[in-house]
Amino acid sequence: MILVRGVHFAMSLLAGGTISFATVVAEPAARGLSEHQPELGALRQRLNRLLWCALAGAVASGAIWITLLAAGILGTTVSDAVLHGGAATVLTETRFGQVFILRAGLALVLALLLRWPRTRWLQLAAAGGFVAALALTGHAGATPGAAGNLHLTSDVLHLLAAGAWLGGLPALAILLAGIGNTSGHVFINRAVARFSWLGIVSVGTLVATGIVNSYFLLSSIDDLVATDYGRLLFLKIGLFIAMLAVAAVNKFHLTPKLAAPRAVRALQRNTLAETALGIGVLLLVAALGNMAPAAHRHTPPPDIPPDAAFVHIHSSEAMADVTVNPGRAGPTRITVRVLREDFSEFPAQAVRLVLDPPAPTTKAVERAAIDMPDGTWQVDALDLGMPGIWTIRVVITPAAGPPIVLDAPIVIDRRM
Repeated sequence: MILVRGVHFAMSLLAGGTISFATVVAEPAARGLSEHQPELGALRQRLNRLLWCALAGAVASGAIWITLLAAGILGTTVSDAVLHGGAATVLTETRFGQVFILRAGLALVLALLLRWPRTRWLQLAAAGGFVAALALTGHAGATPGAAGNLHLTSDVLHLLAAGAWLGGLPALAILLAGIGNTSGHVFINRAVARFSWLGIVSVGTLVATGIVNSYFLLSSIDDLVATDYGRLLFLKIGLFIAMLAVAAVNKFHLTPKLAAPRAVRALQRNTLAETALGIGVLLLVAALGNMAPAAHRHTPPPDIPPDAAFVHIHSSEAMADVTVNPGRAGPTRITVRVLREDFSEFPAQAVRLVLDPPAPTTKAVERAAIDMPDGTWQVDALDLGMPGIWTIRVVITPAAGPPIVLDAPIVIDRRM
């Protein structure tokens, strides 16, 4: 799963970065240089081929990701998830699957727009949406409320900046390889200068949004050395700093010497080195996405019945442990424990459950929960009429302020 996620992130950022490079760097750099128009045409063809490969890789790795996710959710093998409709269910009935459909549509639009070079800005908009929607599949997309909106906005900007810089590095290497031996270096100087400024803006955005994201994902600075999540994040920061060091050499040492072919070749090598470090960063991002953030470490209760369905839902405002017993279609009981971030009991005034069934044509089930003496909230004699991936929403009424809504998918098996 980590490898598949890493490939998907890399291909997605490569697609966004290639379009960004062509639109913001290469095309403006060649403006007014008639002697370089044939080279620009050849570069455009190479970048289009790179973009086609990136889009194909992103869609293929995304499909594999959906399949692996379905197998994990349904507790089955990958082949069963494909052959018996589990992957299709996850694709159509979960937010992750719906985001994948949206992004696949944007990839198709982008691929079609490549036939018309004059639609570069439309291509850039489609690529931006394709990259930005990745934020909806991560930790930021699962955080509700105003804090969730801030986290999601920060993650979107983080992804767009990473796409513009890291995703554009292969395109820069292609430009340097294809035009590095020409007699005129005006085009290269212009392109490198524009990409340098794009990189500065992107790095500034990455640093600012990285601080915001860390605020939501770490409980304290100590987590960077005290938790597995924090240590991987610390390693990611180290690789990022190494990328900055290479970028600094490129800008301050090699860029002023681009009139010499040796400097162009050295810049190309350093660009590939930056790309390799960036791939390491993306693999760490993929691993971090498979882990619970250090700010939220949770162990499931030990007394969950073996045939029950259980899900833990968390946000910065409240958390909920939801147990559906038995976890299969038919009559069942749902128990909810509402907690604060420190795992103490949340003083809810009322709790309401809404369950959206797998079939969109079927009416949602909605019931008020009863406050029990042991501090849990309970709904008895609830009939779940069909198996599949339900979406459960816990609507919490606090003592003050607006209701808190927590939601998550939960798998309900067939009747036994």
